[in-house]
Amino acid sequence: MPEPAGDWLLVELTRAGDQEAARKLFDEYVERLVALARRHISQRLASRIDPEDVVQSVFRTFFGRLKEGQFHVADENDLCRLLVRITVHKTLRQVNFHRAAKRDPRQETGQGDWSREELLSVLTREPSPEVTVAFLDHLEHFLSQLRPQERQILEMRVQGFTNEEITDRLGIYERKIRRVLERVRGVAEREGLAPPTSEA
Repeated sequence: MPEPAGDWLLVELTRAGDQEAARKLFDEYVERLVALARRHISQRLASRIDPEDVVQSVFRTFFGRLKEGQFHVADENDLCRLLVRITVHKTLRQVNFHRAAKRDPRQETGQGDWSREELLSVLTREPSPEVTVAFLDHLEHFLSQLRPQERQILEMRVQGFTNEEITDRLGIYERKIRRVLERVRGVAEREGLAPPTSEA
């Protein structure tokens, strides 16, 4: 998402209260941010979450916090990363809200259909730079919620270690490893990085 050379100036003018500069920034990014939000909304949630509403909220947050001095945009790339992060954060909050409890549309139809839909969506598109940045930011947020030992156990499982091998290397009980992995999965589900465990 490359920015024109004048975007940094527009940011500073907007910070000072220039409404025309704010409108130009909005016009410059709105379509790309709407597309980014839409990519994080499954077909089943498309009727419940409007990506344009999400992006309107993104700009309200951005402009409000910019004027309060909470955002410091050092260069053009900072603006891109900031808007992407706010957009992804707000979109995922909406997705998680609608997936929670009885609001979860996946409970209205089969879990298998949703899984295929999500898998095909990932496999049939090449990740753009914006999506890559968004995913890494989301992953970083997920990992930040884990304790050091939980991250270590997760990393070893990703590398292919069995529970028994982790037990030998870390000197902890296998029962604890199972508890850790259950907690990690719970965090991943809340973050939308894993489908909820089906209940019998």
